[in-house]
Amino acid sequence: MAKFNYLAQDNQNKEISGVLEAKDINEAKAKLRQSNLYIIKIQPETIFLITPGACRVKNMDLSIFSHQFSAMVSSGIPLIRSLKTLSEETSNRKFRKIIDEVRVDIENGSSLSDALTKYPRVFSKFFTSLIKTGETAGAIPKVLDRLANYLEKEENLRRKVVSSFAYPAIVGIVALAAVTFLLIFVVPVFSSVYKSLKITLPGPTVTLMVLSNFFINYWWLIASAVVLIFLALRILKQNKTFGLAADKGKLILPVFGLLNRKVATSRFVRTLSTLVGSGVTLSSSLTITKEVVGNRAVAQALEQVQKNIAQGKPLAEALKKEQYFPPIAVQMLAAGEESGNLNAMLDKCADFLDEDIDTLIKNLVVKLEPSLTVALAILVGFIALAIYLPMFDLIRSIAR
Repeated sequence: MAKFNYLAQDNQNKEISGVLEAKDINEAKAKLRQSNLYIIKIQPETIFLITPGACRVKNMDLSIFSHQFSAMVSSGIPLIRSLKTLSEETSNRKFRKIIDEVRVDIENGSSLSDALTKYPRVFSKFFTSLIKTGETAGAIPKVLDRLANYLEKEENLRRKVVSSFAYPAIVGIVALAAVTFLLIFVVPVFSSVYKSLKITLPGPTVTLMVLSNFFINYWWLIASAVVLIFLALRILKQNKTFGLAADKGKLILPVFGLLNRKVATSRFVRTLSTLVGSGVTLSSSLTITKEVVGNRAVAQALEQVQKNIAQGKPLAEALKKEQYFPPIAVQMLAAGEESGNLNAMLDKCADFLDEDIDTLIKNLVVKLEPSLTVALAILVGFIALAIYLPMFDLIRSIAR
């Protein structure tokens, strides 16, 4: 089954966007027509599709929205009035439009969770499931507050992970820019000088000149290859087998594998804590957690965990059989189950893992900084040496 992004209008001329599963685009169109929707635009999910608020609402926007929504509802302000105020307070125009449409749906008799479900790219299944639980238990403010805290911590975790890759990325860009500049502007100048002198060139210099000529004459081929590889990887990521293999690879990388495993475990533990603490059953929580954990290999492991729990095994014992979860996290959850205070231990475990991730990132940066600096120096040094080697030979021959 393929996934399709769609933008459509209902009988009241209201725009609805979302994701639909179907065998092909014709079946997807048929499903939308059966739902009495007029199709504005529909495309495979691998192709970018602009939908109202679909890609512009950040976790921090949702966190602020949840905090403010919780405070207003806790103060006794009705949902519709709260949403109207929040719409006026929101600076994100896309998000403001969605909040207004959610408010209109509630005015027409829809529940809050059903209204939010129409925007799966903004309000995830995790978000809407918690809201639905809050509606059932009559605890919307409490659930919104939990959501706000969760989203805030998730955003902090994301920033930590991004920061760990920022330095290698910057060094890589600098190295690429330096090499490109040398190959295009510096090497050809020396190449023309050496050709005019008709001297025998050493191997490193010949190699560098060949690379320079190829880069200058076939830059379009290199650019096309990069674009094609990028697009191929994006398409292959949608393939279940390739995506699973790629995610497994991320967890066993020499340097970043441990970091990826701890990030996935932290996201799993914190999501599970938020769901269980809001009254969602453990089985349902695991089902939702699989979709938000961010790694297909870990999601596959959670499927097995869910099966083992259904057979009566404790959560910690089921996690222990899987290879991706750190032993210390398993032991903490086992202690929580034994003491009958699993939810509190889930929170404590998530906080511990976040601190551990922070320490691991700092250690990685400390180790990577000198290694990448040396690698950059060797690369630029090789190019400089290859350029000047013939000149050294020429000076020695003149001195004789």
